[in-house]
Amino acid sequence: MLNEELEALLAVQADDLEIRGLEERLASLMPRLKELDQKRTRIMTDIDRSTTVVAAEEKKQAYLRDKITEHKALIDRNQGQMDNVKTMRQATAAVAQMDEAKRIVANEEVELVSINRRLDEARAGLHGFERALEACEAEQVDARSQVSVEQAAVEGDLEAARAKRANKAGFVPASLLGKYDKIRTRRNAQAAWPLNGMACSACDTSIPMQRRNLMTNGGGIDVCEACGVLMYHVG
Repeated sequence: MLNEELEALLAVQADDLEIRGLEERLASLMPRLKELDQKRTRIMTDIDRSTTVVAAEEKKQAYLRDKITEHKALIDRNQGQMDNVKTMRQATAAVAQMDEAKRIVANEEVELVSINRRLDEARAGLHGFERALEACEAEQVDARSQVSVEQAAVEGDLEAARAKRANKAGFVPASLLGKYDKIRTRRNAQAAWPLNGMACSACDTSIPMQRRNLMTNGGGIDVCEACGVLMYHVG
């Protein structure tokens, strides 16, 4: 027969084992959320990188367009001034200046074509990542909802189990409960184990006869010197 103190302690331990199982279930949901977050974060990183590339190419495009406009205006101005040229030297200088401006514009227009192509590719890539994000978020709605429902259910069960445990703990002597809690916390596992014949069932270490008799005949609780768990005898 188990004494009342031991029965109360084992009832608390049963709740602790239930609580531990619920905590493990709750913890197991975190990797699922983390995986969902990581997938979304990867796409967001691609979007940020693509946005930066698009902005840089747009800045180059705007600058080059302004330069081309400026150089074409210079060509038109030089062309207009040709009628006022008085000497061959002035004419030669004006033509040379105009030819140089045309060469610069031609090079800038080639570069602008290249920038436009890169910009189109960058925008297409950005739009692709934005569509991927939309698809990812739509896909994750159900997954996140499922995890949220499971999380709420487990948290509810956990709250109820902890309340039940707290109520039962009031029937265990404070000194015994303190010893039990210390062992349970240190081991992060079951703290009270029944005798298995002549040995501790937690570590299979043989227990001296005198100590076994105290547990067997008196219903007492002892501590295993090998593994440190609480031991008791089941009649």
